[in-house]
Amino acid sequence: MSLMTKADEVLQPKNIPYFNVAVVAYAIGLAACFTANEIYHNGQPALLYLDPALVGSTLLVANINGQVSDLWAFKEEENEDKEKVA
Repeated sequence: MSLMTKADEVLQPKNIPYFNVAVVAYAIGLAACFTANEIYHNGQPALLYLDPALVGSTLLVANINGQVSDLWAFKEEENEDKEKVA
């Protein structure tokens, strides 16, 4: 989700911000995980629900914004504060 904040800053989407969609997708994925846990009475790995929700929603929004290739190639820049240890 922090990557989506950086993507919003750099890519500046025109229609829908990535971070807002990521927050909603995370909540839906977590709700799906808890729902499956209640239905099956068995522990469920949260990432089984969170990853598809986040990746799917991000790609959908990138398609709506016309930035799929930009988002796919997006790399978060290294902090300039970090010093290499010799």
